[in-house]
Amino acid sequence: MRKERDYNSLYQSQAVCRKPSKRKVRETLKGWGVIGPIIIYFAIFGLYPVGVMIYNSFFAKAGFFKYEFTGFSNYLEFFSDPEYYVLLLNTLLIAVFTIGLSLVLGMLVALLITGPIRGKGAYRTIYYVPVIISMAVVSQIVRVWLDYNHGAFNNIVELISGKRIEWTESTFWMYFWIIVICIWKGLGATVILFVAGLTGIPQEIHEAAEVDGAAGAVKFFKITLPQLRHMLVFVMITSIIGAFNVFEPVQLISGGGPDETTEVILFKIYNEAFQNGDRGMASAISVIVFIILMVLTILNMKFGEEKQEKL
Repeated sequence: MRKERDYNSLYQSQAVCRKPSKRKVRETLKGWGVIGPIIIYFAIFGLYPVGVMIYNSFFAKAGFFKYEFTGFSNYLEFFSDPEYYVLLLNTLLIAVFTIGLSLVLGMLVALLITGPIRGKGAYRTIYYVPVIISMAVVSQIVRVWLDYNHGAFNNIVELISGKRIEWTESTFWMYFWIIVICIWKGLGATVILFVAGLTGIPQEIHEAAEVDGAAGAVKFFKITLPQLRHMLVFVMITSIIGAFNVFEPVQLISGGGPDETTEVILFKIYNEAFQNGDRGMASAISVIVFIILMVLTILNMKFGEEKQEKL
């Protein structure tokens, strides 16, 4: 009997220990209260649209508001039609120039405004202002400036050379203006991120390098850049995603021309979905772009980890 009572008391004490306290329950409920709305928001506006996009990609247009299941036919058409490879090349061309110049210019500006100058806060605000301006508004303004007869740019060119330029009829100039707009629009965000990374580098590291006789260029490539590797990876990933989302300048300035030479992947998705009414093909292209961006992001992060291990 005594042994039985001992076992019962031991079991009851263990049950009491296993019973969660009211404080722990309250903390758990508070945690779910904070993260729950975020999970719901992500599920509604993130997971659900992706699921619908993947589902629609297996259907093809069969009539007015009619679709039929065709399996992977949209994907096969994408990879068998040279037109879509041209779209990817156009997008990559804009992405390479935009990302490369944005990183270089963003780093230079960040180094300048983190140096010993007055009014650093004002400069940071000035460079960030373009980020909050709508790309559609900027594209419309540039389109007016590029007008052949009354555009501001042609008025200036005429004063200098006496001859106006058909901006929209030149593939080179259309690429030039699209890239310039994208760089100008996103430079502020890149500068702010690099400024945050530069100010986070301990000053003692630079002081130790100066004591060892490190010059400006050596200090930048051997100390500053390695310390910024995580920020560089983050900026690279966001820049790649942003470059694949170029749409407004192409739609409002070049219209994909001349002769569809500046047509990019997102512009094609828009045309397939809203101009041609083929949401199946538009969804298939979106899925392919989604996979490409995921692969590029993973490779970028992997490259950053390898660089960190080497250092």
